[in-house]
Amino acid sequence: MIYQVDHEKQAVSIQNIENEHMYIGMMTLDELKDCHHYFGISQRSIRRCEETSSLNQNIIIPHNTYYYGLINLINARDVFVKKDSLAFFIFKNLFLVVVLDDEDKHISEVFQSSSDYVLERGVSITRLVYYFLSELISKDYEYIEELQEEIEELESQDDEEKSLTFTNSLRQLNKELLLLRTYYDNLVIIGEELQMNHHHVFEEDDMRYFEIFTRRIERFADNVQMLRELLNQANEAHQSKLDYKLNKTMQFFTVVTTIFMPLTLIAGWYGMNFTNMPELRAPYGYITVIGVSIIVVVSLVFWFKKKKFF
Repeated sequence: MIYQVDHEKQAVSIQNIENEHMYIGMMTLDELKDCHHYFGISQRSIRRCEETSSLNQNIIIPHNTYYYGLINLINARDVFVKKDSLAFFIFKNLFLVVVLDDEDKHISEVFQSSSDYVLERGVSITRLVYYFLSELISKDYEYIEELQEEIEELESQDDEEKSLTFTNSLRQLNKELLLLRTYYDNLVIIGEELQMNHHHVFEEDDMRYFEIFTRRIERFADNVQMLRELLNQANEAHQSKLDYKLNKTMQFFTVVTTIFMPLTLIAGWYGMNFTNMPELRAPYGYITVIGVSIIVVVSLVFWFKKKKFF
């Protein structure tokens, strides 16, 4: 479908596209293959759509008369679900969206809402592109806030008895945040490339819209980086708890070993059974050894208590 959007939204056929009017369009890849020659889109761009539609990347490439771009959308709420993907072509008077995968109809909804919105604000190719790209990520801030709440809730549930579950949750979240950060970094590159305005596709007076878009994506990337740092802090706090517990356990065994080491020495000494050991024949030798052992244990326990080993 192709719409002329100079003053109102009006469907037109591809053959009726004229240079003096502004258009926005959406179609499938198969439809584009049948009519790409009307737009002057090269076969190489079509092949690139086919080759890159299965890859998890976002790119933008300037051609002689148009921009070609590819976006694999990520749902910040669940980054591992199947992704919507689209290609787009930007001419001086046409913004064409090519739907590669849109099972949830999100791209179609964004296309309709952004084209309606730009009619209310004044039409230019820059605004058409800006409002469409902005609508694609309009919910991301809410999703990032939900991720932050999830991390904070996970921190509050830090339990030494469920250490493995906690660690696995941290790793999963870290993977999600890393994927999100890469996603936003790629979108920043798209925004910066659009600001270059190759071949003067966009009006210079409207270039601030792409600056706004790029700064918005950079804020998203910064927020994701902040969440990664928060996640690292949670992991470090959890590891500190585990290390403290391990240190206390090792300290306990050290104290026990130290207390009973003299007793081991005494038992080994008198266990040698030399014939000339007078204590072995003394009537109170056995009681004396027991008493000495008790005194040693009590003295060491008292000393460790004083030194606050336990």
